[in-house]
Amino acid sequence: MILDRILTVNDYYDGPRLGVAELNGVPHIYQAEHDHRTEAHGEHFFLSPIRPDLLALVLEDWQIWLRWNAAYQRGEVSLETHPALPAERDRHEIIESLIGDQLKTDPINHAYYRAHFSYLSGEIYVEWVVSPRCD
Repeated sequence: MILDRILTVNDYYDGPRLGVAELNGVPHIYQAEHDHRTEAHGEHFFLSPIRPDLLALVLEDWQIWLRWNAAYQRGEVSLETHPALPAERDRHEIIESLIGDQLKTDPINHAYYRAHFSYLSGEIYVEWVVSPRCD
């Protein structure tokens, strides 16, 4: 079993749904497939390579959120400040506008995998298993 690192979790509902993860050690955008029959997200994901400039922005914004989350867990800030510490709010908003709607998989250049997530020492890892697509 090969585990890749989850680098960011930009959407979470009963597990990671969107963000950046490694695939064989290379950063990719991962996006959960939406099952229109059940109106839910399952364990299948699309993965697309991420451009280095977009990766840098997403990782910087993730670090801003991690600092906010640590302060929130310590009771130093309220939920109203989410997702950035007050001193980092302006930078977060700039990054957010630069990212725009780019954090999504490419409908033409993507692979399809089933994900098995593991939580080890406070980090999230994933085993990507190639999965046939059944439409």
